[in-house]
Amino acid sequence: MALPAKRKPLENVTVEDADTLDCGVCYRPLKPPVFQCAVGHAICSLCRDKMVASGMSQHCHVCRVPLIGGYQRCIALEKVLESISMPCANAAHGCGARPAHYDHGEHVRACPHKPCYCPADACGFAGSTAALLGHLAAAHGWPCTTDTRPWVCVKVNLRDGFNAVSVHASGQQHLFLLNVARSPFGRAISVSCVHPHQTVRFEVRLKYSRNENAHGGGVCRGHSQQSQFTVACTDLSGGPPSSEECFQFFLPKCVHPDFIRTIAATFEVLHVTISV
Repeated sequence: MALPAKRKPLENVTVEDADTLDCGVCYRPLKPPVFQCAVGHAICSLCRDKMVASGMSQHCHVCRVPLIGGYQRCIALEKVLESISMPCANAAHGCGARPAHYDHGEHVRACPHKPCYCPADACGFAGSTAALLGHLAAAHGWPCTTDTRPWVCVKVNLRDGFNAVSVHASGQQHLFLLNVARSPFGRAISVSCVHPHQTVRFEVRLKYSRNENAHGGGVCRGHSQQSQFTVACTDLSGGPPSSEECFQFFLPKCVHPDFIRTIAATFEVLHVTISV
């Protein structure tokens, strides 16, 4: 007897009770291999191994039916689970992947298309760092420094508010936001990296120096300071970090008066660390 032709995938299928796809012990999505009791109550392999190791595998965890020979593999349910796929939550941002239901959460957390958000008040823009960089310049007119490379000292002219610096490293674009906030005693500068994942950390250096002749009498007044610090990543989904609560650089008024609107500084990425 010939095997029937393979059916087309079923589209727009709804699982009314998504809990049926979860382990009955840890309540996480079931992933092959899956085990069951004689009645059919399912359990994931991790929980099954823990129950065997702790001596609790004599009875079903739900119905208490004796487990003669322990939990058994449920091949039919494994095939069902492997056949259920769903679009990534970032499909609107360019991701075409359709991971299996049990891998969906892990995929979304590591998805390269996960969006970052505009830090401007009442702005709902979300997109990749490249799209966000263009948005910051076009929609808000914020100063943007682009096409820089790591370990190269880049001149930046910072204004009050947000300033963007784009750094390309290891084939990827990394977007930094330098926020300049005025205070009664000077200007505080905070630095953050806008990135969809928090597995990347940067060691950066911000440097400022100013020299001028006072009163034309040949008397030189000068000031130089620099700060080297670690910058963590944020997708800005919770809004921008507060410059009042956390800043890495401070210029007193006596060094950079209020009437000088632009801060001429240098920004440098020293080291990139990617944690797995």
